[in-house]
Amino acid sequence: MAHSSRAVAPPRHAGLFTSASYAILGLALVGTRLTGLGQSFWHDEVVAVEYYIRAGPREILAGPGLSHELFGLVAWLTSTVAGESEIAFRLWSAVPFILGVVLVTTWLHIRVNRVAAVLFLFFATVSPLLLDITRQARGYGLAFLAMSVLIVAALEAERSGRAWTIVAFCAAGVVGTWTLPQFGIAFLATGAALLTDRGLRWRAALGLGAAGVAIGAWYAPHIGQVRAAAGIEDGTKIDTVWLLTAPIDLVLMPALLWLDGTVLVPGLRWLPLILLLALIIGSSPLLRSKHTALVLGSGVGVTVVALRLADAYVVPRYLSFLLVPLLVLLATGMAAILGRIPTHPAVVRTVLSLVVLLLLAANFVAVAPNVIRLPREAHRDVAAIIENRGPPGAKVFAYLRNPDGLEFYLGRSVRTLESAEVVARVCRNRETIAYVTQPHAIESVEVPCLARTGVQHFRFRQYARGDEMNVWLVPPSR
Repeated sequence: MAHSSRAVAPPRHAGLFTSASYAILGLALVGTRLTGLGQSFWHDEVVAVEYYIRAGPREILAGPGLSHELFGLVAWLTSTVAGESEIAFRLWSAVPFILGVVLVTTWLHIRVNRVAAVLFLFFATVSPLLLDITRQARGYGLAFLAMSVLIVAALEAERSGRAWTIVAFCAAGVVGTWTLPQFGIAFLATGAALLTDRGLRWRAALGLGAAGVAIGAWYAPHIGQVRAAAGIEDGTKIDTVWLLTAPIDLVLMPALLWLDGTVLVPGLRWLPLILLLALIIGSSPLLRSKHTALVLGSGVGVTVVALRLADAYVVPRYLSFLLVPLLVLLATGMAAILGRIPTHPAVVRTVLSLVVLLLLAANFVAVAPNVIRLPREAHRDVAAIIENRGPPGAKVFAYLRNPDGLEFYLGRSVRTLESAEVVARVCRNRETIAYVTQPHAIESVEVPCLARTGVQHFRFRQYARGDEMNVWLVPPSR
């Protein structure tokens, strides 16, 4: 199953080019994942910590809720040893992600070529989506590592047929599905692809059976929640008209262009970019083998179709583990295009590929500094100002979408305001109050008393969710 393409650099310079690329991209990967992990938790992390991790195994494994179960369990174990910490919890996402990237990069270097390996490392490093979610105290990094092991093990199983590859494949499928239930769709689909190989059929069937028992037992207390998860109105539904392009416009393209939270609505305006990415992927030498193509494509395709049939809502981060096979195809396809430069260059595809690389690099340079030095949501900073600069026990009024993060760091309840009551609650008071707002998914409200003498205003920057949080300490009205 080995594939190769001509290196972009002349042979005598190829080793230097590869070493320099690995060094630069490796530093960027590790630096952007492990720097600034001590920032304030954001809403999803707060919910995970307060309602699952603090509650312990009984709530995580058998409670009425469902939230990244395996991650919650290892974070709880961590808290019993090292205490509750933003850094400690987030390392369980950042470190597995780095390991997953290193694994796939190494496999591509050995089995395909150095250019494909460098390009995969580049795409995984500069993806704004992956930069965002793999630094969070959530299970996305674990799922990425599980999918990396799953894909590499499946490809090695097709190549060598060794028993350890099937064991690794099934173990990765269990770990990934214990973290995110939707991972199981891709796992079973890729397993079905292995069953088409006669040499692997019986061992793969036994492994899938054992994995199915482990997954079924794990989620037995949560069958209802797993079914209900598809109906949570978060994101967008997969449009039947655009089903064929969904892997690119709902998974790959958002990951390459935006931080988490941006859901692309398919349409004709995105078609040129979709076709460009499809053209690059279609150039991958890994698609020339039927079995290899099935391993890399079945999980993505079946997951998209299954979510469409379930009429499920989709957010790019929920399917971020599918980026492993998609980025492998993108990297090997672009490597094949660039590898033709010394002999028979495909001019149009080469120019477009180089433009894509430059734009992605520029976008990463623009986005990464804010992500590593600013919180996603500045709840902890706002709470600290209220506690340190306001009167003891000051009432807190919040005009924002979710007060959970603020209440988490304050350790007390917050009165959430509707737009129609903001002015009355903030401007007509007999004691100093704190007013907090975040310009994300709320209607703008003019509050005239915030210009009153004696009002103290503090603004905290954040890299998402409206880009800032504001707190005013408002003295009594006269």
